[in-house]
Amino acid sequence: MLSTGVKSLDELLGGGIAPGVLTQIYGGFATGKTTLAVQIGLLSRGKIAYIDTEGGFSPERLSQMATARGLDPEEALQRFILFTPSDFKEQRRSVGGLKKIVDGTFSLVVVDSLTAHYRVEENRRGLSAELGKQLQVLLWIARKNSIPVIIINQVHFDSRAERMKPVAEHTLNYRTKDILRLDRLNVPGLRVAVLERHRFRPEGGMVHFRITEKGIEEALSSEEDK
Repeated sequence: MLSTGVKSLDELLGGGIAPGVLTQIYGGFATGKTTLAVQIGLLSRGKIAYIDTEGGFSPERLSQMATARGLDPEEALQRFILFTPSDFKEQRRSVGGLKKIVDGTFSLVVVDSLTAHYRVEENRRGLSAELGKQLQVLLWIARKNSIPVIIINQVHFDSRAERMKPVAEHTLNYRTKDILRLDRLNVPGLRVAVLERHRFRPEGGMVHFRITEKGIEEALSSEEDK
């Protein structure tokens, strides 16, 4: 298990982010998805393969988080192996390339996000199968190396259901075992994490957290009451 760095969130997840499975973290803009994924990698001991499809990974933010936690920012940066595919075809190559480089020195794989390039493509029906293949490769990597793989996902408004839903919901939900939704609240800096699905934990549990210079931290009891 990899710790999120937030005790209440680890407890919600049954101990942390599990190895050997795909964990989906999804939510709207500025809900803390990237910050949470980076923090999990920062607090792990090994290397992190990070596929950044949206340009959201910030070395400066990582350095800030490391410094605020008393960690060596240079050492932290060296552990993150960054891939920046510019389209869906490059994303496929990046995911496939992980099979050759991820070994026992890696503690985590993150794809942030898996569906950004998928959303801008016109032939989504044909690409759904390709998305499924990429998820299968990521699952193989997770199992072979016994490490967690985090899939960051975006949301869209479903007019039929009249609610926000994860992009490519059916394809991703079929292969991701643990699903965590992040939402913004009316209190500045305060967010909520909702456990939508888990292998053994009850669904619907939630915890509040704050976004700070350290990254993700426990919410103050006074904030939760607001």
